[in-house]
Amino acid sequence: MKKGYKIELINEIANFIYGFKNKIVEAPVIANEYEEKISSFAKELKNLEFDKEFEENFLIILGYSYRLEDIKQRLFFTFSEAVYAIDLDKLMRNEDSLKLNSIVYILVLDSIIKEYKTKEVNIEQKQKAVDVYKKIEERKAAENKKYHMYQY
Repeated sequence: MKKGYKIELINEIANFIYGFKNKIVEAPVIANEYEEKISSFAKELKNLEFDKEFEENFLIILGYSYRLEDIKQRLFFTFSEAVYAIDLDKLMRNEDSLKLNSIVYILVLDSIIKEYKTKEVNIEQKQKAVDVYKKIEERKAAENKKYHMYQY
């Protein structure tokens, strides 16, 4: 696969997500009107094996989304976070972060939309995501604890 194609795909995904800046899109609209586009992007990313390359990042964001029990809220807030992340990347002109967020958020959104539409949870994937996210939270808590004693 040509490098130019990969860059083009990432830019297309980023522009798609960025197109929702300053818009509020509810979960049913995301799932029904944009499922095909998101699924198509996810399929192309998987064909390029970006799902393997960015698996840990995918699991972190998916795990973070599971803090919300309600699937509608998970879809709505994850979509909103994706738009915010892409907007910030564009403002900061951070190409590496733009690539990462474009790939990871499309893969996560695709996964959440599938769950939303089918009501089926990939238990193994969910457990992996929750475990990865929990490890990061524990690491952060340990770091914060180190500095806590200096605050008095």
